Amino acid sequence: MCPYCYIGKIHYERALRQFPHADEVKLEWKAFQLNPNLPDKGNGYPVREYLVNSAGYPEEGIDSMFANLKKMADNLGVPFNLPRSVAANTRDAHRLIKLAAEKGLDSLVVGKLGKAYFEDAKDYSDWELLVSIGKEAGLEEEEIRRMLHSEDYLYEIKQDMQEAANLGFDTVPTFLMDRRQAIVGSEPVDLFVKVLHKAYDAWKNRTAKEKELEISKGKSCKADGTCEI
Repeated sequence: MCPYCYIGKIHYERALRQFPHADEVKLEWKAFQLNPNLPDKGNGYPVREYLVNSAGYPEEGIDSMFANLKKMADNLGVPFNLPRSVAANTRDAHRLIKLAAEKGLDSLVVGKLGKAYFEDAKDYSDWELLVSIGKEAGLEEEEIRRMLHSEDYLYEIKQDMQEAANLGFDTVPTFLMDRRQAIVGSEPVDLFVKVLHKAYDAWKNRTAKEKELEISKGKSCKADGTCEI
């Protein structure tokens, strides 16, 4: 729902392509609902109406935000359609991401959902859209529909949001690296590269030290049966 998440994801992915240790990075997507009370199942409404009437944004503030986002999108070569986008409940979209994660397809689904919202101005709560996106990513239609008609992953979504609260994060996008370095917001690619290096070096040094075996030695017996006296 947050347009800066889409921009931030693209910045992160471009930074990762410049990062020499990208093959050692494991990415895990966490759910975070900005407004769980928004309508679902394809009943979303124009995002401008939501921002003015529900979120209390002044018209001029919205126009300024759109202008800023358009500049960012233009710099990335990404189509910008946010003024026509739809505000809707993200719950089922998050559940689709959780389902996709079981097959390693979650990043692909996240990208397609972001495009549907940011570029194509579609209602990401619409089940038919979610089925279409899931199938495009490589999921089976039957498993998608079975998930949508169930309560699967609702608990996991709550867990993710509680974990964010425990860590002190209440803003999206947030990129947490090695649980020690965080980037909040759609920061420039160069900053992502810098923080990736910093997090990687700290992780590598720490894991190297952990592999160094520290032994406190007392009297013992060897494999050949001889024992110290």
